Amino acid sequence: MSNVRVFLLIAPLCLLLLISAACTSDVSAPGIDANEAPVGESVTNVNSGATVATPVQPQIASHNETNGNGAENTAPTEHTPPSQTEQDTTPGADTTLTQSNIPENQPDGAPNDWNDNETSQQATPSTTSPSAPPSQEPPAEQPEPTPPDDGLIVLTILGDGVSGETMWTLDRLQSMSEGYRENTYSTTNNWPSYGHTSAHGISLPYLLQQAGVLSSAASFKFTAADGYHFTVTHSQIFDTRLSYASHRPAGSSGASAVEPVIAWEWGDIGNVRQENLRVFFGHNSPWEVNTSAFVAGLIQIEVSSALRGAWEAPETSISDGSIVPAGAELSFLHDSMDSIRIYYTLDGSEPDYSSPVYNRSTSYFQPDLILPLILTESVTLKAFAAGLGKDVSSIVTFSFMVEET
Repeated sequence: MSNVRVFLLIAPLCLLLLISAACTSDVSAPGIDANEAPVGESVTNVNSGATVATPVQPQIASHNETNGNGAENTAPTEHTPPSQTEQDTTPGADTTLTQSNIPENQPDGAPNDWNDNETSQQATPSTTSPSAPPSQEPPAEQPEPTPPDDGLIVLTILGDGVSGETMWTLDRLQSMSEGYRENTYSTTNNWPSYGHTSAHGISLPYLLQQAGVLSSAASFKFTAADGYHFTVTHSQIFDTRLSYASHRPAGSSGASAVEPVIAWEWGDIGNVRQENLRVFFGHNSPWEVNTSAFVAGLIQIEVSSALRGAWEAPETSISDGSIVPAGAELSFLHDSMDSIRIYYTLDGSEPDYSSPVYNRSTSYFQPDLILPLILTESVTLKAFAAGLGKDVSSIVTFSFMVEET
């Protein structure tokens, strides 16, 4: 009987303990700590509803890297920029250029995507992640070339062939109305092809006189902002040069004298536009190449007392005084064949710029236009070499006797 009483007293207590234990197991923590989740799995925070991933191991993250759900990772990570040719291709990851992989020698105008403020395509770095790289100064912006503004020095004239160095603004050049010219130039290049260009600017002889050119001046070196340069002689500036109204391979006509100019407006006839400074020259003959001397982006003229000298006179493939069979082929020889034109006669008369031209193209463009002369009768050959950059060569004479058949 006493045992029954003990059981009846203990049983309710045990029941209460069981009920209490069951209630305790139903009241769980309000959320699950991501650090307690199994490694490599994702769990949901019941307060925020956000999915967070637990790292498998410490990772090296690229700038602004995201997880597979597109949300930024904010776990502390060490930032290592990708290599120059490598970019993060993880889905959702930022693949814009960083300073370490921006191409070298990038063309002007290409976006500096590694600069957050440069383009709208650059993703905004995380403000909570220490993986973001330190801020860096962007490279100097390279503006598109534009015509110079008034007040800016656009041309310098110097050298021992002028009384002193002078600097010129565009406004000052344009103010010299006495020297202003609007010229049309016939043009020949090395191909050769032919055309016309209109140029509005200051007469080059007039400008040089205003700059104090000396009587000792012998050569003039024109240098562009990009380093290209071309040198001409005193006579090629101050002697008469020509432009041809009709200018074509079949023949040019309508020659008129034209001064060289430094132009700030130039282009096709009827379509000139303001540009950076460019120098223009006429010809001595329709075949003379003048486009190589049209230095664009001109910034400096160096006037020197040093003589450029004359071109070497041409030579021939057959020795002077030779007796040759009918049909023998005769070629001219010259060390600077692609820089000059050779003018010749076969009747013993003095050649000039209206005489036939031996090399109408260059060896690297149209060598088929450089043809040997066919000797069918005895001749007295006279020739000279000419081209911009040096004075004309002396006239040389050769005699060839063709065997009678």
